[in-house]
Amino acid sequence: MFVVRAFNQRKVMWYSFCLLITCIVFYVFISLGAYHVDAGEKKLPAGPDVNKDINKRIENESREAQEIEIADDQQPIKTHQGRVNLHVFEDCCGGSLDQLRNNLLYPLFPNVRTTVSRLAVSPQWSNYGLRIFGYLHPSETEEYIFAVASDDNSEFWLSLNESPENLQLLAYVGETGYEWTAPGEYWKFASQISKPILLVKDMKYFFEVLLKQNSGADHLEIAWRLNHDNGIFSVITSEFLSLYEDESSLQMGDIEHIPQTKASYDRLLDPIPLSPHPVRDKIREDPRDHIYKYNMLDESYLKDLFPECHYKPSYILSKQIERYQGVNLVQFSSVYPNDYTRQSNDHDDEMCFYNQDPSFQAEKGFAAYLIEVEDPDIQKTDTGEGPFWQRVYDVKPLNAASKRTAIVANSCRTAGNIVMSQSHAMSIVRAFLEALHSREETCGYSLLHVVNVVRREDKDLGSRYLVELELMGPQGQKVLVSRYVYAKAEDSSKQVFLCSPKAFNWNPSATVHVIVAVKDQARWIIQFIREMENVYRTTGDKNFNVIIVDYNSSDIDIEKRLKKAKLPSYKFKKMEGNFQRTGGLQAGIDLVEDENSILFLCDLHLYYPVNIINSIRKHCIEGKMVYAPVVMRLDCGSSPRAPNGFWEIDGYGLMGIYKSDMDRIGGMNTREFKDKWGGEDWELLDRILGNGLEVERLHLKKFFHHFHSKRGMWVTNDSG
Repeated sequence: MFVVRAFNQRKVMWYSFCLLITCIVFYVFISLGAYHVDAGEKKLPAGPDVNKDINKRIENESREAQEIEIADDQQPIKTHQGRVNLHVFEDCCGGSLDQLRNNLLYPLFPNVRTTVSRLAVSPQWSNYGLRIFGYLHPSETEEYIFAVASDDNSEFWLSLNESPENLQLLAYVGETGYEWTAPGEYWKFASQISKPILLVKDMKYFFEVLLKQNSGADHLEIAWRLNHDNGIFSVITSEFLSLYEDESSLQMGDIEHIPQTKASYDRLLDPIPLSPHPVRDKIREDPRDHIYKYNMLDESYLKDLFPECHYKPSYILSKQIERYQGVNLVQFSSVYPNDYTRQSNDHDDEMCFYNQDPSFQAEKGFAAYLIEVEDPDIQKTDTGEGPFWQRVYDVKPLNAASKRTAIVANSCRTAGNIVMSQSHAMSIVRAFLEALHSREETCGYSLLHVVNVVRREDKDLGSRYLVELELMGPQGQKVLVSRYVYAKAEDSSKQVFLCSPKAFNWNPSATVHVIVAVKDQARWIIQFIREMENVYRTTGDKNFNVIIVDYNSSDIDIEKRLKKAKLPSYKFKKMEGNFQRTGGLQAGIDLVEDENSILFLCDLHLYYPVNIINSIRKHCIEGKMVYAPVVMRLDCGSSPRAPNGFWEIDGYGLMGIYKSDMDRIGGMNTREFKDKWGGEDWELLDRILGNGLEVERLHLKKFFHHFHSKRGMWVTNDSG
């Protein structure tokens, strides 16, 4: 019995084992068949982003299923396959992509946001840059080769997957702006054709294309082919493309979705690189750029440091003047040390600087500066024609910058600030230090650097100076002294005597209100806010306020943007009707309650130096002086990183003035300039001078007005 039972158990186990083997074989057969079918259609990507990609696909499939259910009852679903994003940056000269990337509005603030259905375009326009981006969908798992052709420079970037963070530059046309190809000419430069790249079917790959066009015929083509011997390049068409983002319902002020990549990123906070070219002088570091970092010397140490003196310059007016005559009465102040605001590498107007030197003789040119010296060992032969290899000369040091006219209206637009001679500036500095060392509280302070000296000369009477010195105290502490002094005109052989001009002191803690009026300029409005954020972020100065008056802009929610901005404070006012610069600025002025604060009337399209608030404060004196900094207008294709252009010496639309003084002169002329602009700045200047205020006029380094056309600007009944 026991033997039979054991035999039956072994028999059952044997049958079970055979059944298990049969099931396993059947399962393997089925699996291999399924894998064979699937392998012909799809490969899954490998790498760290696989899980993320799969989860995203599951979410997309779920969302698409919901859309299909809704669509069954309503209408066909709207897809965005077959197109990619295209951003246009106009008013951008040059053919190099560096000129596009250096544009302050790139890549977040294009003029136009639209789409295209294939990667071959020819806008037939000039002075623009294009950024095309989206997803590429390969039709099969293969190695692909890409090619680019364009006029002028271009680049094609491709990601390893759908992430913009993994871009690689695959092919490009040129770097200097002078390279170009004919349409479809993929073999002119070796850089135009990429190495083979493995792409996987059913994956999507983020890509980006950049084009910079200067003038002439314009075109761009991105083509691909399989890595086969008989492969032929063909333009990438709609069936392989999809949008990165549907922007059709977004305002121009919505920028958070715009991808920032290795190819295209916001350079606002990047340090400006120093260039080996002459342009370097305009962006070189200067102690004045960072004057906000200094700790100020305790004001009590400077009390009664100099005797008080009456201050009433001869150029101060006591009556109103004729319309638009004020521009002929304003004079420049001079500076020390040299701030290199002169456009020394300007090729179109390079002689106007020297023409201001009274000793310059235009008919002789620079030959007049050379004084021939006799060489006793050489017999002079006056043949009238060169070469004269052995002739020698003497020459006197030429400091044309100190000989320039101070009359603004007669000034050269590339000349920059008048530079004070070192001997004159140091005589004032020495007299200042002697006064410091004569007092017990400050006798232990020594001079580290002459940071800044500004002189406003009053012929035959004397000169006003702003003296700014970095000092070291007895305990090694570094401080800044910044003070206005006055010196009467004396014989140069006599000792300089300094006094303190009565009621002429600047307030380091005065609140500055930066006011701008706008309408439908979303990208420039956002850029203005970003500029103000950068000033606050860099300096930590909490005593300034941004005021934006908006004439019902339709392309941006300004108040929402201001709420998100990192600013010390702001005010916003919405206006109806046509845009009015004077009316908008006056509305902003009316929002300021503190009459002892400073108004800075400004515009869009500006790049601000981070020391702008400090500069406004120290050149505005309540009841005495307003500040009208000169801005540099950049040429088309120039940028703050590589500035070329001219100083806007005739414009007075950028003005710093105390609220009490603005109220006293009657504010903006909103009656006469209600429906136009152009001339309102000169009219305001007339009233400023006619009410006994003086104007501090200086070229402000790193203060730029960006080149832009008037396309898309505000429309009024009279453009003035």
